[in-house]
Amino acid sequence: MTAAALLTTLQEEALALDPDAVRRAALDYLIALIREGLELDATEPVPDDRPIGELGVDSLLALEIGDRIAGDIGVHLSAETLADQPTLLGLAELLARELPARPA
Repeated sequence: MTAAALLTTLQEEALALDPDAVRRAALDYLIALIREGLELDATEPVPDDRPIGELGVDSLLALEIGDRIAGDIGVHLSAETLADQPTLLGLAELLARELPARPA
């Protein structure tokens, strides 16, 4: 599934206010962004328990991902913030916490 499609799921889960569902949707969205940025196909695994640098995300791609997140959902994450998160799971948790509240 594309990052754009998963963005819709993330936004819907945020409206439902289920923290576990928001974290899962955030993780799926981030994995899709990593797949797109690294040009991986859907069959290639993207471990959520490894630092993004170990997955092949360099500083330029981290900036692009941060810009995409800001443009898509209004959460501003610097390249340093992306690099400081120990894993995609940690980054998804941060993204879920920072997600702007949307009126129902």
